[in-house]
Amino acid sequence: MPEFQVQIPAHDDGSLGAYVVMPEVTPAPAVIVIQEIFGINKEIQAKCAELATMGYIAIAPDLFWRIEDAGLELDPDKEDELQKAFDLYGEFDAETGIQDLKSTLSFVRGHNEVDSDNIGCVGFCLGGYLAFAMATDSDIDAAVSYYGVGISNKLDKKSHINKPLLMHIAENDQFVSAEEQQQIKDALADNTHVTIHTYAGEDHAFSRGVSMTAPEGQGAGGLANSRTREFFDRTLKSKAEAA
Repeated sequence: MPEFQVQIPAHDDGSLGAYVVMPEVTPAPAVIVIQEIFGINKEIQAKCAELATMGYIAIAPDLFWRIEDAGLELDPDKEDELQKAFDLYGEFDAETGIQDLKSTLSFVRGHNEVDSDNIGCVGFCLGGYLAFAMATDSDIDAAVSYYGVGISNKLDKKSHINKPLLMHIAENDQFVSAEEQQQIKDALADNTHVTIHTYAGEDHAFSRGVSMTAPEGQGAGGLANSRTREFFDRTLKSKAEAA
């Protein structure tokens, strides 16, 4: 699959880099892949490649570009790199990140290789929060949030969700309390655009290292990814084919 870097004009000044993987056939629906706190590392690059094999244009913007040199790739299994990731997370301004994601969405919609009516996003950890924010703050066509942290702080905009949103919540998430999880479920219970799955006994990042194309039987990560595949097939690909 062809892979390359692009520069996206920011909403205020400068430009943010993004990693892109193209499918074999275009025009195609697109999925914005929203990073964890580890930059556009091998995990995010792999997710992009897997989405491309599924027929989507995958693009992962570098959301730490304002506070760190381009090309950051951190390994969560290395203590010093894990600490650096948490330090960067502490410096990151989420509202500015949302604006950068909106710039990415506008950039993607403007390309003739993209089916501009069928653009989704998927985010993990920090990206899970930002994917939820894209559902509340943008006109993205579909969004998937994996174990997003801090979502309860965005529930005041729950009525803005009018496109499909899929949420994966880890029951034993060390960063999201049981009380916060229940708050999220209660707040969104009446919104028919939202589907929430909770994974019993699972901790944060349970899908890390699990392929987006993994079979349903590959643990909680495989089950979540199979649900994400079905969700994007229904909300992006099938809609595009019917048009």
